[in-house]
Amino acid sequence: MSTNSQDQEIDLGQVFSKIGGFFTKLIERFFDFIFFLKKKILVIIVLFITGVVLAFLIDFKVYKHEVSVIPNFGSNEYLYKKIEQINAKLKENDSLFFKQLGIKRYDKIKEIEIDAYPAIYSFVNNKDQENNFDFIKLMAEDGNIEKIMKDEITSKNYYHHKIAIQTNGVFNKEEFITPILNYLNSNPFFETQKQVYQKNLKEKISLNDSLINQIDNLILLLSTNSSPGSISISEKNSIPELIEKKDKLIIEKQKLLNYEIINNQIIKEESSILNIREYKPLLLNNKVLFPLILILIYLLSYFLLATYKKQSERIKK
Repeated sequence: MSTNSQDQEIDLGQVFSKIGGFFTKLIERFFDFIFFLKKKILVIIVLFITGVVLAFLIDFKVYKHEVSVIPNFGSNEYLYKKIEQINAKLKENDSLFFKQLGIKRYDKIKEIEIDAYPAIYSFVNNKDQENNFDFIKLMAEDGNIEKIMKDEITSKNYYHHKIAIQTNGVFNKEEFITPILNYLNSNPFFETQKQVYQKNLKEKISLNDSLINQIDNLILLLSTNSSPGSISISEKNSIPELIEKKDKLIIEKQKLLNYEIINNQIIKEESSILNIREYKPLLLNNKVLFPLILILIYLLSYFLLATYKKQSERIKK
């Protein structure tokens, strides 16, 4: 029993000795690294300053711009194809194309994208597309409504869409957003549809105004031109009905006037937010990232070279 206890004590002693040795070597290596940095501090400072200068020379201030638009007259697919075309022209560096659009600093535009706002309820309740609800029901048979909301076919038919643009530097609206919107609104087919739609709206508004005037005249006739004793019960009952009908016509007129404003362009601009500065996390900031990369490359190169020399001497011996 005593022999086993002694063996166990020896084994434990060896284990603790090895652990202690490991931590001792670790501490030694750590301080070796600290003293190495102290020795090479001048080189590291030079590399750090070089990295910061490079970051200032190469790094551009990236700004985001967002334009909220409403595609009218079924121009959703057309809108997406046009944005794809503009993005392709950016990658091709097609100066003639952007010159024709009236965009001078097109080389400062990094990317242009379009996404739909995921408004499933407005999509389902869109009166211009009465089959949307049945369409969603059909596609939702597997129960994955979130997948359907993000589906490209569904999202393209949403009401609101966001055109996102990235640029190097600050831009004003007239420099690139206005020319792009003018280009999107220059389609002859949809322009004809717009004119027909606007004409129909004006006729509906005119008819609506005529009906409101007729109701006003009838109410005036029933309430003022007749003495109380001469108004029949049916006539008395008809006045509230006429007022109710007038209220509905007024609400309808407000909707028609709203439609007239919204549908006065093929691609209607709802709002624009320009020059949103993008701030990267500290470690992803080029003014920090570049110096760290240069210092890391130097350290790796130094240790690889030192290791190579040691191994070369070992092989020679």
